[in-house]
Amino acid sequence: MKAIRQTFFAAAFAALAAITAGAQTQPAAGRTPAAPAQGGVAVAEGKFAIIDTDAFNDPAQGIKRLVAAFQTVEREFKPRRDEIQTLRTRFEALAKEIESTKAVADQRALAAKADQATQLETEIKRKQEDGQKALDRRVQELTGPVYQDIGKALQDFARTRGVSVVFDVSKMQGVVMVVNDSIDITNAFIADYNQRNPASAAAAAPANR
Repeated sequence: MKAIRQTFFAAAFAALAAITAGAQTQPAAGRTPAAPAQGGVAVAEGKFAIIDTDAFNDPAQGIKRLVAAFQTVEREFKPRRDEIQTLRTRFEALAKEIESTKAVADQRALAAKADQATQLETEIKRKQEDGQKALDRRVQELTGPVYQDIGKALQDFARTRGVSVVFDVSKMQGVVMVVNDSIDITNAFIADYNQRNPASAAAAAPANR
């Protein structure tokens, strides 16, 4: 499931980009707009914060709606994964048999097994490709609306606290050095979002596979 999530975490970071633009178009509550700098360019005044969007998918402490969506995808696609794994097991066993008997087996029988292995390999590849396309589509159906809602909620959360810019440290490893953990709003935002948006509110769009 980790690989599935990582594919779509970029969407969450993209949604956060709206915070900077949105928060800087108006002064934060209780703040006086900064005076224009030389050249007539207004410099926005506000606070910085960091967030770790990788924490959103933590099964125990993450965003419940997002976790529920990924768990739904996991359940729906388990039969496909099991089927492909069964085919792989058959292919590996057949390949091992061919390799271990190639010096003594009847050549026609060996050729027939080789053809069977080739067909299995082709079938596995096709099912993997079809499954990945269906998986990507289903993940987008279930998590896309949740990520959009998270982006809007985070923008509101930051703005009401006078935050103008939020850095996603999960995308900036080795770039940002945090020396004051008090600017980390990850846990506070997750708790606030979960309180306002129970997991049962997650959209359960019908599977179309």
